[in-house]
Amino acid sequence: MRPGYRVTGSAVLAMVVAGGAMLGWAAVGQQAAAPRDASTMFMRIATVLQSPRCLNCHTVTDFPRQGDDRHAHIFLISRGPDDRGWPFARCTSCHGDANNDATGIPGRPDWHLAPLSMGWEGLSPARLCHRLLDPAANGHRSPQQIADHITHDRQFVAWAWSPGRNLAGVERSVPPIPHDEFARLVEQWVAAGAPCPQ
Repeated sequence: MRPGYRVTGSAVLAMVVAGGAMLGWAAVGQQAAAPRDASTMFMRIATVLQSPRCLNCHTVTDFPRQGDDRHAHIFLISRGPDDRGWPFARCTSCHGDANNDATGIPGRPDWHLAPLSMGWEGLSPARLCHRLLDPAANGHRSPQQIADHITHDRQFVAWAWSPGRNLAGVERSVPPIPHDEFARLVEQWVAAGAPCPQ
């Protein structure tokens, strides 16, 4: 403080009020930033949901896709009326209850495509987020039920991280985030209110 400069009570009060206002504005800024930060979480979640392991079954086509290049299923396999193939070519005719190491054919119990309403192919992360949260398109699941499905479904969700050995000419890489880290990320996103990116 410069010599001869005197701080009055009103000056101290003004500084306290100004400091409080600045703190208040900072808090408002933090509150405004939180949802934006949470919505960026979905951008990371989308890297998994848009990986070939998810999109090959969450397709909007009348047939499943295969491999990292997402080509149409060989043998002209079709979705069928119940997403499990046609009576003469059911998914379970080839896909058993587990991955077949001898043939490289992947498997889990009740192998089938996701319904067309759950097709994510071609969606931006923002549209994918809204589709995922739409009860009419997600099997009437709440955000927490979606998180539980991602965390605990050992039949299909976890399969993406252990898709079996590659067939000749059909590469199957795993999603870009480990399953346990992905499950935690989804839980954090849901806890933040499941915001979607713009």
